[in-house]
Amino acid sequence: MKTKRLLIVGGYGSGEIAMSTFEEMNSITNEWEIVGYLNDVDTPGSFIGKHKIVGSSDEILKWVDKEYFVHYALHFNAKKKEERVQNLLKLKIPPESFATAIHPKAYLNPETKIGYNNLLLPFSATSAGTELGNHIHVYTSGFLGHDCYIQDFSTIAAHSIVGGRVKIGKGAHIGLNSTIREDLKVGNYSILGMGSVLLSDMDDKSVYAGNPAKFLKKIY
Repeated sequence: MKTKRLLIVGGYGSGEIAMSTFEEMNSITNEWEIVGYLNDVDTPGSFIGKHKIVGSSDEILKWVDKEYFVHYALHFNAKKKEERVQNLLKLKIPPESFATAIHPKAYLNPETKIGYNNLLLPFSATSAGTELGNHIHVYTSGFLGHDCYIQDFSTIAAHSIVGGRVKIGKGAHIGLNSTIREDLKVGNYSILGMGSVLLSDMDDKSVYAGNPAKFLKKIY
């Protein structure tokens, strides 16, 4: 019997992706009673796909107090990530109220450590010794090499490859189909552009892109 009631905080884009992942996981575990979305774009009572919007993101704590679980997906916009992260942290939601979903077709190495409010999509994979913090999305076919450390609020886009022993900072965004050589560091809230090949460390709040990836600008 389903005992855990779940709300997705978000909507189109990352919210829908999170919802579909929980549905796929639920088809095997039957773990979640999926209630719907908390969304700031459409009005309560309307639908995103087959799931109802039951309120706005301002109401998260009300639902958490009622012992609902939430998966928060509002911070996966690279341009506004730090602002949204700070808004979430101010709420001081208990870690145990967040829900993590690992798609049945993802591979989580038995030695991988994983935090809360994470999402691993189909064909994503981790290696031995990899550690994921909290609030991390690893999209389809993203690969994390051995002994990587991925800090909170980071995004690993589809088909991205992260080499062994890479340290990815808080809130970093690793773009579509990009590759990071082993033993590198990616700074907090930095962005690696899609299709890039990173061969050197990235500073905090920096944008790199290209093959090989080069510094483009700072993020303020």
